[in-house]
Amino acid sequence: MDPRPTVLFQPLNHIGLGHINRLSIIALALHEIDKDIRTPFAVEGACHVLLDARGLPYIPLPDSHLMNEPVLWAEWSNRERTKIQVQVGRSILEAMAPQVVVFDCLPNPAFLEAVIECDIPIVLCLREMRNLPSYLRKISVLLEHVERIIIPHPTGTFSLPEKLEAKSYFVGQIARATSAQHHAPDLATNLVLITGGGGGYPGTADFYNLALQSVAELRRHLPHLRGHLITGPLFCDWHLLQLTEGVTVAPFEPNMPARFAESGLVICQAGYNTVAELELVGAKTVLMPAARQWDDQFARAERVSHGHVNFRTFRGTTPNELAQLASEFLSESISCHTTIPPADGSMKAAQLIYEMVRADVRVTGAAN
Repeated sequence: MDPRPTVLFQPLNHIGLGHINRLSIIALALHEIDKDIRTPFAVEGACHVLLDARGLPYIPLPDSHLMNEPVLWAEWSNRERTKIQVQVGRSILEAMAPQVVVFDCLPNPAFLEAVIECDIPIVLCLREMRNLPSYLRKISVLLEHVERIIIPHPTGTFSLPEKLEAKSYFVGQIARATSAQHHAPDLATNLVLITGGGGGYPGTADFYNLALQSVAELRRHLPHLRGHLITGPLFCDWHLLQLTEGVTVAPFEPNMPARFAESGLVICQAGYNTVAELELVGAKTVLMPAARQWDDQFARAERVSHGHVNFRTFRGTTPNELAQLASEFLSESISCHTTIPPADGSMKAAQLIYEMVRADVRVTGAAN
């Protein structure tokens, strides 16, 4: 058996990249602590371009959403489907032999069952939730076995039940390390950047079209502007996009902080990772929060808009309203240099995980 320690990450992967992004940042921080550590990912579904871009290995899990689709898997009973998924999980765990498994928010149920069966220490990365009591009930099985809960927010952002507090650690913001700082672009090449994160959430095309139409309206009065839409690699509704003149499109950008830094204006939704990176970069940003099952984007947008001069929250419904807000914001002279200290949550999280890894390695070594 290879003596190098292994931490296996299992993020949710269905409609956004936030969970993979967060855990990949922690994985890279682990490599800063120990260059020999192995950090494989077990990921459902397709499109792991973010892990490819960061040089992190991954192995596929059966897609639980597709396997629960009654037509595709009609010949197998629910019990048979679960058995298949759990067996795949067992095989991965046997081959990888991790000292710790890290989940983010919502684990793959069958893989969690395999991890519990193999008695592997579990870490949960838990961000703020819109309805925390409901979420905690949903993951009650996981909470019975989790050893450490890593919370990517400042201390006191929200409260947990007393039985969870002793094993919970507020580490602060987890965001990609970047040296990119916003600068005022040359007006001749002023860029309006549109992004919806991973792009897989239903209705994302409506957000893109509203933003695209607002850019078209802006360009009527500010023809020097150019738009760039990054759809996200999970975006599938290409046939619904209403593209306009002066806008380029890309499905993925491996270095979003650099793109944010060169933009005159960013139009985006209010996901955790996008907002965290924009706080660090300091670019002018118009937030269009969207309804999510677990994430309260509206509360996040209001909080950062009140706390930072480079954020505005759009409360309208039409492209003309958005264009008016964007035009006024672009004309404002504000200091875009962020006063937020560099995010060190990823390193704190990595250290908490690494303590568990080293303890397990020592115990295993003694037993052998």
